[in-house]
Amino acid sequence: MTQILLIDDEPDILRVLSRSLRADGHDVSTALNGAEGLAAFERTPAGIVITDIKMPGMNGLEVLKEIKAREPDAEVIIITGHGDIHNAIEALHFGASDFINKPVRDDALAIAIRRAEEKIDIRRRLRDYTHDLEAKIREATRELRRRSNFLGKLIRSSNDGIIATDEDFRIVVFNPGAERILGYAQEEVVHLRLLSDIFPEELAGLFQQGMRAER
Repeated sequence: MTQILLIDDEPDILRVLSRSLRADGHDVSTALNGAEGLAAFERTPAGIVITDIKMPGMNGLEVLKEIKAREPDAEVIIITGHGDIHNAIEALHFGASDFINKPVRDDALAIAIRRAEEKIDIRRRLRDYTHDLEAKIREATRELRRRSNFLGKLIRSSNDGIIATDEDFRIVVFNPGAERILGYAQEEVVHLRLLSDIFPEELAGLFQQGMRAER
């Protein structure tokens, strides 16, 4: 179960709601005002914060803003009284997860908590997925680099002449074997010459015809 912080300036409401939440298996801490609630959140960050919107001193909107500034992923549920719909909408604008009206019914509270827990679970699964995906990308990149390095070493160390071109038949690989056989230096050829520049026209044409067919 997600850790829940319950903030309300009315001790009776605080006692009743905390008892109900604990009966449902939640780990609950309580605070009688906004400042006390923020101090409790600093000591033990809660995944879900339930706060009354109207409290002396620091009200629920201010608590919401402070909680979100400290921990954007915390879900904040606002408890509102009748006639507070404007404040409730403003709370949603500032990132509240949900709002419930007084008197707080157990079923409404349970639904709001379940929604908040679902959001927390979705974020957790998204982080796990992203972490796994990044790990797979790093592994694939290492493997690609390893293969590329191996292929490069193989091409450079081969006694045979190895030449590769791009789609326009411009030479992009010209290994030491090709230098020895054809008499051109690599820096004279790579990205500078076409296949037809170093082979007789008929032979270059055969290569190009075969490469087009393979494409």
